[in-house]
Amino acid sequence: MEKLLEHLRASRQGKGISQDYLAVKLGVSSSTISRWESKVKFPSIDKLFEYASLLDITVHEVLAFSANEPAGPKPVGKIEISAYDKASFKRLVEQQLEEEDGHIKFVTTQLK
Repeated sequence: MEKLLEHLRASRQGKGISQDYLAVKLGVSSSTISRWESKVKFPSIDKLFEYASLLDITVHEVLAFSANEPAGPKPVGKIEISAYDKASFKRLVEQQLEEEDGHIKFVTTQLK
C-alpha cells in the first residue's frame, strides 16, 4: 500500500492537483489526504479507488501496485515491560539488544 500511496501522491503532484481540491472531490479533509500520502493513515478501499480514479489511474493499476508489494509479517503479540529505575531499564535494553534475532521489534521509551 505504501508504494501505491507514493505513486498516487506523485501522480497528483505531477498533474498539479492540490490536496485541498482532491479532498473536496473525495468528501474528506485535506489533512486526511495528507495523512494518507504520508502513510500515517490508510484510506478505505472505496476512497482509494475514488482517489485513483480522479487521477486517471485504473482499478487494474491499483490492484497491480497492491499485488506487487510484499506483505510484511503481522505481529502476534505485544509485551510491555516497565522498569522503575535507570539501571534496570539499561539492563533490559542491553539484554534485548544482545538477544535480537530479527523476529522481535524492540521499542524503548525512556520516561523522564
